[in-house]
Amino acid sequence: MNNSYLNNLDYEPRRKMADRRKSRWLAIVILFILMIFTILFATKKVTAKREGNRVKHVASVEIQKGDTLWTIASKHMSDEYKDLNEYIAEIMTTNGLSSDKIQAGNYIIVPYYADSSY
Repeated sequence: MNNSYLNNLDYEPRRKMADRRKSRWLAIVILFILMIFTILFATKKVTAKREGNRVKHVASVEIQKGDTLWTIASKHMSDEYKDLNEYIAEIMTTNGLSSDKIQAGNYIIVPYYADSSY
């Protein structure tokens, strides 16, 4: 028998195995690079800068049937408050409320922020 035939049979599986290793290594490197880019660019927070100063105002709001402090607060809340509960607490303090119960027909004072006009 010819030895070159036997050598060729032995060489083919090794070459295929080496090619698979290279492909796996390349896939792992590409996956790692994609993860790094995702972490870097997906976690950026973009905020718009406000031009001018914001000034606190108050408005008198008539309570309608079915209104709650939460529905009124969600209509008037601005970015200056970190969450709805903080804003509701300010409305309650402003109006001297010790409970979140309100009645239709009454008025409450609602603070809000607006751009200053000077």
